[in-house]
Amino acid sequence: MRTALACLMLVACATAPAPTPDEQLRGCWINRDAGASSMRWLPDRTRPDVLAGTRLVYRQAGPPVSTRFTLEPSDQGHSLCELDATGAAARCWRVARGEGGSLEGGRAFIDAHGDRLRISVVGDGPDRTLFQGRRDGCD
Repeated sequence: MRTALACLMLVACATAPAPTPDEQLRGCWINRDAGASSMRWLPDRTRPDVLAGTRLVYRQAGPPVSTRFTLEPSDQGHSLCELDATGAAARCWRVARGEGGSLEGGRAFIDAHGDRLRISVVGDGPDRTLFQGRRDGCD
């Protein structure tokens, strides 16, 4: 009986769906390396299905540099957008979810495993990392 129960639990774990991008990002993250930065992803106050993200890059002198993002569901999955000073989408990338396809226009890759997060953009000019860090508590 125990063997059958253990096998059933193993199969349930193996077939669990992968977390969605919003489940992966939700919360607070920090990178304490040189060029320290933090990123916070919380539900948008006016659109509950959208996550609002803020990245702060801390400098030796002066206030941190702030960049705002959104993660929104779309017909093709999710879109990650960098916002301009007015809050409008300045650039958007489709979030890659294991499917093939063109990188034209760029694709955002969200790699979150345990307490680690990396957000990269590929195919929109030189590859770049938007954020890389570890889970942190939200104050």
